[in-house]
Order: sequence, then C-alpha cells, then structure tokens
Amino acid sequence: MDDKTRSKIRDIKSKIAAMLKERQLLENKDETIVSPSNYWSDFCSYFDYLLDLSEESFGKIRLHTYHLTGDNYQTYYFGDPENFMKTSGLIALTKDLPSTYVLNEPEGGIGFRLDNGRFVSLDIVRYQRVVSTLYRYGILSELTKDSKQRRLMLEIGGGYGGVAHHLSNICRNTTYILVDLPETLLFAASYLVLHNPEKKIYMYDSSDYTRAIQQGVIESYDFVFIPNYKLESLSHLRYDLVLNIASFQEMRTAQVEANLDFILNTCTGVFYSFNRDHQPRNKELSNLSDLFRQRFELVEMQDWEPGNEERITSALMSKFRGILRDLAMFLGFLERPKWGGASSNNTPSLPYREYLCKPLTKNANATK
Repeated sequence: MDDKTRSKIRDIKSKIAAMLKERQLLENKDETIVSPSNYWSDFCSYFDYLLDLSEESFGKIRLHTYHLTGDNYQTYYFGDPENFMKTSGLIALTKDLPSTYVLNEPEGGIGFRLDNGRFVSLDIVRYQRVVSTLYRYGILSELTKDSKQRRLMLEIGGGYGGVAHHLSNICRNTTYILVDLPETLLFAASYLVLHNPEKKIYMYDSSDYTRAIQQGVIESYDFVFIPNYKLESLSHLRYDLVLNIASFQEMRTAQVEANLDFILNTCTGVFYSFNRDHQPRNKELSNLSDLFRQRFELVEMQDWEPGNEERITSALMSKFRGILRDLAMFLGFLERPKWGGASSNNTPSLPYREYLCKPLTKNANATK
C-alpha cells in the first residue's frame, strides 16, 4: 500500500469516528430512525475492531467482509470449484451476456480462480444477479447511453461496496452515492478506494457537507459516502437508479418506511430491491412486500434461463400470483406470516424476492 492510499484510509477512519459521535448525539432525539435495529446492532458489535486496525491492514479488507455477506475465504480454500459452478446459478446468470456485464472478483478478492480465467465467489453471484437483471430489462442500456448529463445512482445499505464497484465501472458517467450506517461505510469507502484509486470520493464531513451536496458540485465526485441519518438532506437530488440489496430486511419498519418515502419522491428511474420479506431474527420489521406495494408498482423477477423470450411474461405472471396471494391473505384463506412474538427458532426462513419498482401514480397512491 502506498502512502497516498494510507492517507486516504486514515482520513476515512477519522471521518467514520466523527460520524459515530455525531450519531450518538442524534440518537437522543430520534433513536428509532437514526440507530440500527436491535438485530443489526448485534452485528455491528462484532466488527467494531476495524477502526483499531492499522491502515496497512485495510489492504486485506475483503477478508473481513464476511461480517456483511457471510462470504468467507475458507469456502474456496476447501471448496470444489466445479461443484460451485454447477450449483451457484452463475452459468445461467451469464449465459449470452455481453462480456462487459460479466463480473469477476477484483484482485485481492476471494473466490475460485477458474481455468477460463474467471475469478468468482458467492458475492459475485449475488452481484451478477443484480447486473444481469438490470441488463435484461433494458435499464443498463439507458444508463450507459452517451449523455453529457451526469447520472446519479443511490444505493441504500451498500454493504462493503461490491455492487457499487461493478456498476460504477459499467456506467462510467455516474456519481454513485452510498447511504449506510457509519460502521458499514467504513467497509465500503475502504474497499472502493483500494479498487478505484483514480476515482474522486467525498466522505461526509459536517464542516463542508452543505456545499458538497449542492447540485452541480456533487456530480464532480465518483463516489459519495453519506451516513444513514443524513438521507433527507439528499432529497433535492433526482436519482436514475436506486438499489437496496439485503438491507431493508434488517431495518425497523419505521426506517424502511422513511427510506421508501424518500425513494418515492426522488427516484426518476427504477428502484431495484433484492430482500426477504422479513429477516427471521429481526423482530422490528413487518412485511417488506406490503410496504412496497403501498408505494410502488412491482414486477417480481423469477429464476429463468437467460435467452428465454418469455421471461417478461413470466415476471408479469409472478406479479399476478403475488396479487392473488395477497388477496387470499386478506380474505383469510391464507395465513399471513406473523413476526415479533415467535421464537426465532420457529420462524420460517423466507426466500429472497427480487423486484423492479416504479412509483405508483399520485392518484393511485392516494387510494391505497
């Protein structure tokens, strides 16, 4: 690691520490929105050691990201790459996909190095799903069109920055804004600085924040890192794409609602979600799909073989099945999942649901 990178990591750590102090003062006013859910607070306590690591140690940040995604280097040290490719779904996700959209782990990552030159991991499978869906449904073609106007992408709960890294390199004329808990921004900012040393970043700093987020200024950055409690300060901007990947499922209902209302008012493109309706151990969340449907028109993705010309029909049929399922719950023919009171050991583990969401019209929204 060179001195310039060490200095950047040192600055990131300092600003994260300042965010944590600032949040502590705000928690007295609105803990429900500002603080992580009880479920996620447990996770944060397991990786608070990161702030004490040397700058040099951040060169191996990918070895610590299992705290966020569960993807551990030992999976590949002892695993079978052939079986991984057969069972991961990665082959189907990349079939007939242009090479521009086929993802690999950056150097310094973890995963299997395949004979064909690919470097893949469980996280790459997750991120490939996002990119493949956005490509198949024509969203990336819009975002990659030649345009003098800088595009804005927003990811709420960006994890360690894996999706941000790949999408920002696909959609180059873009400012990518990550909003997350300060504890998690430490991962994302460090990871993205290490893998994108040439790109310009802005890390939240209360002393210059008002100027930095002005329209016409914020577009000068490639990556912008903002703590979750400052989300509303970004409401003057308009976003071409908003993403949330396995993050809403870990929040309180009030936090999800605040985020969804923000997206509803600021997203001019598509909102992409890949979440469970409920994380079994999170007792402070109701049902995500219910919260989404109050604000958005949803198209639910299904597992499909790329190249299937009927994939859009399949997605629309899935949406129709979702409506029938909700109607059955409303009429009492099907029991709605109940959360909060049951023991986590008895709570079913729900599958992930992948949605492309567009805001309901004002009139339709008013009738909900």
